Amino acid sequence: MYNFISSLCEDHFFDDPYKIIKISNEINFKKSKYISGSRSDSLHTINKSLHNYINNKILKIYYKNIDKKFSANTYFQKSDPDNNDGWVHYDSGTLTAIIYLTPGDTSGTSIFDLKEEFKIPDFKLSGYEKHKYFENKQKYNEKHKKLVFENKIKHNNYFSKTIHYEGKFNRMICFDSNQFHASEVCNKERLILISFIDDIS
Repeated sequence: MYNFISSLCEDHFFDDPYKIIKISNEINFKKSKYISGSRSDSLHTINKSLHNYINNKILKIYYKNIDKKFSANTYFQKSDPDNNDGWVHYDSGTLTAIIYLTPGDTSGTSIFDLKEEFKIPDFKLSGYEKHKYFENKQKYNEKHKKLVFENKIKHNNYFSKTIHYEGKFNRMICFDSNQFHASEVCNKERLILISFIDDIS
């Protein structure tokens, strides 16, 4: 059986989260195929010092007083309210960290297990469907949006929710990237920082 790295949750992650939000307002975002919304370029190409600060701060929670080498892709991400978001999936890499930066929005992230009666569904098929929708949703009519939603529910029903983290402002959560997880649908535009950390040595 695979032994997952322990999940963690830390509130008040940034000393001044509004300074981080200000930085996000000064950079460009591009439509993303991974969510209903947009992402920045990875911070290591925009603000290397912030990129290193965030990821070292996360890793030092796991590895006390030990400097670790790592690689990471770290993005600002804006999600739109969309019932067709929130597909259960897993990420590549070692750790996935999320920092919630939207005051007043508590929609967060949930961790799932595959239900015992099911085999793992075809993530390539579900990934193709959701990525196609996220890239082209302005072309979808209400009938086709409903079909996407029904397929999301069918896909997510293969899993049972085991942990839910509310997206409390300035909260950081981190979990094993191989764990099944999904974002909760937000009720207004949601800003987060998301980091995929790998090659930890």
